[in-house]
Amino acid sequence: MDNNQTIEKLKAMRLSDMALLHSRHLKDNTITSFTIDEYIALLTDHEYENRQNRKVERLIKQANFRQNASIADINYTHNRN
Repeated sequence: MDNNQTIEKLKAMRLSDMALLHSRHLKDNTITSFTIDEYIALLTDHEYENRQNRKVERLIKQANFRQNASIADINYTHNRN
């Protein structure tokens, strides 16, 4: 099977992050450094993590928080006693 067909089929199945990573590995010729199981796990993990990140971003956007805040924004320098 042609690699371009594989990438198009991944995109058709809405696995765009997996398709992007696969095409990047084909371009860089780094596929040979993995076993088949490792490569499939790598692609699957990449797709899963990106979907989870998009889900969190979507949920935060839907929550309509009044202010954007993060743990990194907390100022710990003030002495609270």
